[in-house]
Amino acid sequence: MPLPCRFLRIGCLDMKVQGYVTPEFIGAKKAFVKNFENGNEVGASVAAYYNGKLVVDLQGGYADREAKRKYDEDTLQIVFSSTKVMSSIVIAYLVDRGLLNYDEKISTYWPEFAQGNKENVTLLDLVNHRAGVNYIDKSEFEDIDKLAKILADQPHLFDGVPVRAYHAVTRGWYLNEIVRRVDPKHRTIGQIISEEILKQYDLEFHLSLPPNLVPRVANIYTAPFAEKFMLMRNLLLDLWNKKISISFILNFRDDLLIKTFNQTISPDFPTIFTLEEVTKFEEFAFECPSALGFTNAKSIAKLGAVITNNGRSLNDKNKSKPLLSKNTIDLMSTKLPIAWDHVIKRNFTPSVGGFVYLKFPGIEDVEFLGWGGFGGSIFVWNQELGISFGYAMNGIWRPRMNGFIGDERGYSVLKEIVNVVKKLKNDQSDSSSTK
Repeated sequence: MPLPCRFLRIGCLDMKVQGYVTPEFIGAKKAFVKNFENGNEVGASVAAYYNGKLVVDLQGGYADREAKRKYDEDTLQIVFSSTKVMSSIVIAYLVDRGLLNYDEKISTYWPEFAQGNKENVTLLDLVNHRAGVNYIDKSEFEDIDKLAKILADQPHLFDGVPVRAYHAVTRGWYLNEIVRRVDPKHRTIGQIISEEILKQYDLEFHLSLPPNLVPRVANIYTAPFAEKFMLMRNLLLDLWNKKISISFILNFRDDLLIKTFNQTISPDFPTIFTLEEVTKFEEFAFECPSALGFTNAKSIAKLGAVITNNGRSLNDKNKSKPLLSKNTIDLMSTKLPIAWDHVIKRNFTPSVGGFVYLKFPGIEDVEFLGWGGFGGSIFVWNQELGISFGYAMNGIWRPRMNGFIGDERGYSVLKEIVNVVKKLKNDQSDSSSTK
């Protein structure tokens, strides 16, 4: 929010929060409301399921601040790289049906891929950002077949050696081409989501944006100058207090990082490095399954809840075929060795399915599986605790470089949820031991 509001409480907008929360999780609502009271949100939604039941589903603020359009249950939000979680689930969906195998070479499905030292790259490598194609030299958005040829022609950036280097945008394009070749109907990832997942599980997650959905999409707002100044101040303080090193700063001028994140994601969308403010979304028909998903927190959390429910629908009276079998969920959740990411400059613990095990500030004793998106969106779940969590927002804000996934706004709500679940489980354990 503008500085007069943040510091003097003058000229503030009416940032009401609405939605649903069970009594036990009222602390999560208080944390969500506090984000607005502190001026750290424009519009946002947050949702959580516990043991397959919706316990938090809140929205607040504005989808369009200038037009005073409320951010509500009908709002759709671009979640950037949280989209990778959805595309990874679709890959697991095809693995579950025998159409794909994580250990198979990509050239088995796509013979033209086997060039430029990419002959031995596997699907496992690609979903885990080890395919050596974290950026491409040119792109073609007019025709998906022309893009496929460009993708196939791109040489391996590490001479065929499987090195983890975050594929910020290209991962989705390569996965999309593989999926088109193995799907009996030659559909894209977005088409499979639309035709086989959304209606069955009552979700909204769109990889292309037809005109009728455009009015529902929230505008994007970047932090005002004062916030950017505070970011630089905090960065210098961290440097002075030796919380970070000068090499950390220099890493952000790394050529590999710049080329990776400066890859445009659609013909009409600016690069992340040049993104200042997108006030209107035109029709997005070109899919980017890495970074161009439009959804809401409830759909994110519900999809995570389906996974924690062993792949079954949360209200499945007809006992229909699960989204994923338990065997596939176990497989895609299997931990891989810790790997240093040469783009993000951090160690990560990846999983076979292309997800990452994450720990968040204040709840470091709990590991979540999933990923997040540029600006702060979060798409994670924890099987043991039975928690699935989604957070989506239109304010691109990061007050301190304390991690690549999410920020304090999402962490604060998730922390309240985790603490309540721990207490509930302890109470259940105590009750059982006294019987």
